[in-house]
Order: sequence, then structure tokens, then C-alpha cells
Amino acid sequence: MVKSLYSGVSGLKTHQQRMDVIGNNIANVNTVGNKADVVTFKDVYYQTKRSPSAATATLGGVNPRQVGYGVQMNTTTANMTQSGYTQSDNTFDMAINGQGFFQVMDGAGNIFYTRAGVFNVDEEGYVVNADGYHVLGVTGNSDGQAAGSEILRLVIPDTDAHASSATKKIAGTNVTLSVTAPSDYTNMSVTFVESQYPYATYANNILSIYFNSDEQYESEQDFENAINQALQAGGVSLPDDVELSFDFESIPDEPQSVAGKNSVSGLKFTTTNATCQIDHKFDNGEWGYMAFSVDDNTNRDSVNVKLVDGEAPPKVEYADGKWTVSICTNTTAGDIQDAIKEFLEDNPNVPRLSLDSFVVPTTAGGREAALKEWFGEPADDAAGVTEQLFGVKDASIASGLLDLDVQEKGAFSNDYKVVFSYVSGYDKTKAVWDENTLTVSVCANSTIADVNEAIRRAANGDDKKIIIFNDISGLDYGVGYTGNVFKRETTPAADGTGGYTVTITRPDGTVLTEKYDANGVRTAFAQGDITAANPAPDGYTAPTTEEDFYNYKTEVWNPGTRDAFFSGHPSITPAGGDDSFFTKVAKGLSTFALTDGRTGDPQSIKDVELKVQQDGTIIGTHPIFGTMVLGRIDLATFDNPNGLAKVGGTNFQETVASGPAKLGIPGSGNTGVVLSGTLEMSNVDLADEFTNMITTQRGYQANSRVITVSDTMLEELLSLKR
Repeated sequence: MVKSLYSGVSGLKTHQQRMDVIGNNIANVNTVGNKADVVTFKDVYYQTKRSPSAATATLGGVNPRQVGYGVQMNTTTANMTQSGYTQSDNTFDMAINGQGFFQVMDGAGNIFYTRAGVFNVDEEGYVVNADGYHVLGVTGNSDGQAAGSEILRLVIPDTDAHASSATKKIAGTNVTLSVTAPSDYTNMSVTFVESQYPYATYANNILSIYFNSDEQYESEQDFENAINQALQAGGVSLPDDVELSFDFESIPDEPQSVAGKNSVSGLKFTTTNATCQIDHKFDNGEWGYMAFSVDDNTNRDSVNVKLVDGEAPPKVEYADGKWTVSICTNTTAGDIQDAIKEFLEDNPNVPRLSLDSFVVPTTAGGREAALKEWFGEPADDAAGVTEQLFGVKDASIASGLLDLDVQEKGAFSNDYKVVFSYVSGYDKTKAVWDENTLTVSVCANSTIADVNEAIRRAANGDDKKIIIFNDISGLDYGVGYTGNVFKRETTPAADGTGGYTVTITRPDGTVLTEKYDANGVRTAFAQGDITAANPAPDGYTAPTTEEDFYNYKTEVWNPGTRDAFFSGHPSITPAGGDDSFFTKVAKGLSTFALTDGRTGDPQSIKDVELKVQQDGTIIGTHPIFGTMVLGRIDLATFDNPNGLAKVGGTNFQETVASGPAKLGIPGSGNTGVVLSGTLEMSNVDLADEFTNMITTQRGYQANSRVITVSDTMLEELLSLKR
């Protein structure tokens, strides 16, 4: 019975403590940044009257019998939910939208945390709260600075004579942009913008310079001339007639640009069959062709087609590595295929010949006239037209070669890629750009000159996309099987017009010199003599015409071999191209905030219009210095903000329960943003508080009744003696 008295007493004390918290919450209903406290109770330990027991074979289990001893306070936790805002006219009234606390430091160096952002700037430039505690963050230009806990002081530099300047690290060196003399009016923002045409604008201390940063600036003078040209084109005159000046901490020994080039040899490809194509260009400009292939062919066989009199079926013969196919004016592709099939059935040990295509233009005056123009008048002993089969079944041919130069210097050429493909037919050489990829299609009669001309057309006047091929396997000459490789060298014209000279040397030492203009059009060629190192053999006559010179190439790839190589889409990328040092600097130019331009006199923070941005950055607008970054208010977050301890003045203090403070720049990560001219109101909810007051009062009354009834029962017990 006495225990119930103590239970009632514990209830009275606990409800009184809850009433204390409710009273404090209601008292702070209008306190800026206040966080209401929430109280929870817990019961006290129990006396066990009977212990629990498990079930037996004859009896069931018994539950424990316990009597409680009352109640006590469990927690008093601050409600850290965000409240609403109230607006003010003071820039340094601040609220936090999101997580985080402002940092303030007292005179003893203790750091506290608060949501009440009632701040101001004192006469010394310190940002402080109403108690004079210093607000913490990063002082000065905070660009690129990590969040900190430094005492914020807004300092305006004295205007001693100093030229405006700014330094940035570009292309591995410190580049300083400055004006040529001290001035009160040259603190400005200088922004460099990529543009094809030079220009410049200037207004409100903002200078924008438009220039082509992709140009190759081969010297410091070239670089500065481009900037000055933009200023002149925009008619810009800077304050006090100062000029812009660049200073480079260091310049490489060889700052010039380098042109990209590349050569790839030994490209492997295979052909499934040996192939050849016998073709003819008719007087009307159209082409006719017959394509043959032979499988299991390890020799370089040939196919001879001849036109004979009459209308007999075609005849097929094979001897000493040479096929002979006799046709007449009415022979079709099907007729030839049937004749080959019949011959192979009768001769199973010869290579397996097949006709892949047989095309005769219908506009060439009729089939009979076309075949006569192609093969000559029919006769039993007609020599016909012979073509050698170059392909070798399943044999890797490591003779593919691609060699190119980029006309214009610079690193951009390293990003180009040239891909080849093959299209059947004639006169179909084509080049197409898709972003930085050039696709070149070659056909049966493509030459290197054709490819270079196609690339020139595809460039459409853009010099950066002029790529010159010096060598492509199977075009102007064939690697073949004899090793007769022409050496080809390209030399830029000395007059700087963009033209170039191509020197081609045959294995026997004879030389052909070709000159091309900037558009890749050949303007002249000349024959050279056999060199001393390569004397002419006995009976040899040097070529005297261009045609004789090129007729030396006896093993140009046939269409089938070209198809096998180029259909594999061989590709090549220029390499070694590099921008000049000054072009690298030009590409790295962005915005320079020129500061410290002044002619003298101390400055006061009172002369500065201050603003606070959402990232906590404090911006000052000064009549001389212009826009300045004076500091940044940083925020602190905690893993367990409910573990913070209240220390009065709407301040919290770090505890072991809250964990250490984590500093963050407002608006980054999970850190909230700063709202200037705004204060966070108390999050006390009067409806909740009055409801809690009623339940607390009823609980208090009920516990008092427990004490009264227990006292009456004790009185009855004592009266038993009377």
C-alpha cells in the first residue's frame, strides 16, 4: 500500500516535469529558430510476485505476476523539424532551407550551433549574432575553398596604387591577365568566348572578348594580336585608357604546333577465293565487266575470254594455269556457267572456276556491237582478254598499307578517324564526313588522286578536314607479290599557299614529281632521271611520259582483291598532332576576375553594398573595386542532430551523442541553402501544446487521487487496532 503512495508521487513529479517543458515551449512560441521539446515517459522497475513456469505433463504454464513501482521521464528531445519563415528587410537576417546549423563562436573560443540567423556586421567588419558571437565560415574569396570554421571578417582592401590583375593555371603554367597601369575603374570581369569572328563588348565592368581559340598561335605576339584585334573590332576602350597584358610564368622551348600524320602497314586480310575482273569502258562512258573466281587456287592462274564466230555454246578449257573461255555474240552468263559446270564434272582435279557476274551495257549499240567493241571482231584464233587471278584461298596477305598527312597543324587531327569501304563498279570514289569520322568508299578504278580529290570535296572549304593520302594499298600501285613498291613523299609548298609536292620513286630509281594546289588539284608533273644509286640495267629505257611511268606497275590489285581488303573497313587515325603552346592557352581561357585595381585611400565596409547568396557567399559591390567575394557562411550538419545539447540563446552544443560536426558549403550534398532577409520561426505548435497541457493536467490529478486513496486505506488499516 505504501508502494502505491510512491507510484503516485512519481506520477506527480513526472507530470510536473512535462508541464515544465510545455511551459517552456509555449514561452518560446515566438522565439526565432527555437525548436520545441518533446517529452516521453517510461515505467519504473517491477517487483515479481511469482515467477513464470513452463507447462508440464499435467499442468499448463504459469505467467509471471509483477507489480510496477511508478513512472519517470524517459526523454526530452528537441523537435528538429523545419518551421516556417518570416521576412525582414535586413540582408543579414538568415534562415536555412534544409539541413544544417549556423556556426557561432563565443569569446572563449567555444563553438555553438544555431538555426537562429539574426546576424549583423559590426564596425570592424566581423559578422556577429545578437550576443556578439562571431559567425564562422570562410573569409575572403571563397571560390574553390572547402567549407571551414574561420571567423568571418569582411575586409575591403585599401586602395593603394595597384593594377588590376588575375592569375590562372592554364596549359601547365600560371597565366596572369592584368591592365597596364593602376586605376580606380579597372576591376572587371574579363570573359573569353569562342567565336569564328573577333569582337568585344564592354559594359558595367564586364568585358567579353570573342575570338577563335582554335587558331594556331605560333608566338606570344600572335596570341596578343588576336586579343587586340577583337578589342578593335568591338571598338572597346577600357577605363583610363589602360590595355590588357598577358604574362606567362614559363614558355616551352618549342611552343609551335605540330601536324598530325600516320602510317599503318602490315594490315592483314584474307580472300576466300582467287578473283579477277575483266572489264572495258565503252565509247559512251559505260562499263562492262566479267568477274571470275577460283577456289582451292594456290597458283596465280589467269582467265582468257575470246569472242568467236557463230552461235555455238561457250567452250571452257584449262591448261598450264590458264583458263580459256570462248563465247559468241549471243552467249549469256547462264550459258557460261553451264559450260563451266559441265567442264568441271568431266575434269574433277582442276581448280573450281565460277562466273560471278557478266554485264554488258545495253546502251552500247546492242549486245553484238558491244561485245565486238570489247573483244574485237570474232575469229577462231582471237587472243581475247586475259586477267590474272591474284587471290589465295584462306591466305593472310600482310601487305595492306595506309599512309596519310593532315594539312593543318594542331591537336584536333588526333581526333579524326578515316574508315575505308568498297563499292562495286567504276567511278564511285566518294568521301563523307560524319562529325570526326571520314568514310572513304573506293571502287574498281579508284586511285590515290581520286581519294584525295573526294576528301577535298567533302571538306567543303574547311582546311582542317583536308587529309592527304600519300599511299593506299591497291590504288595507284599494288603491293602484289613481287615487292615492286613505289616510294611516295609529300612536301608542303615553301610559299605557304597550302599547296604541296608529291615525289614518287619507283624501285628502279626513276622519279615522278607532281605539284598540287591547296585544293588538291594537280598543276604539273615532271619525270626525273635514274639515280646514281640505282643505275639503269643494260637495254633499259627510262620512261619519257607519265603513262609509261605508271605502266611499270604490273600488279595493281584487281577488284576482287580490293573488295577483300577494303570491305574489312581498314581504318587509320592521325597521330602526333599538337596545338601550339599559345593555342592551348587560348583554349583554356575562361573568366578572369581582375581585382586590386586602385589608386589609394583606406576603404570602409560601410561603403559596400552587401548581399548573401544561397550558397552562403557574401558579395560586396564597391564603387571602386566593383563586385567582390568577401567570404562565405558555411553550415554544420550532424549524424544525430537530436543528440545536440541546448545551452540557451537558441544555441546547441556538440555532444558524443550527436557526433562531430560535418562542415559543408550551403547547397552542396545534403546541406541546406541560406535564405537572406528571412528568419526561421519557432516550430512550437500551440494546438499540440494545449492538448498536451490538458492530458498532463489530467494525469497529474489522477496521480494525486492515487495518493489520497492510498492514504485513506492506510488510515483504515490503522483503525483496526481501535
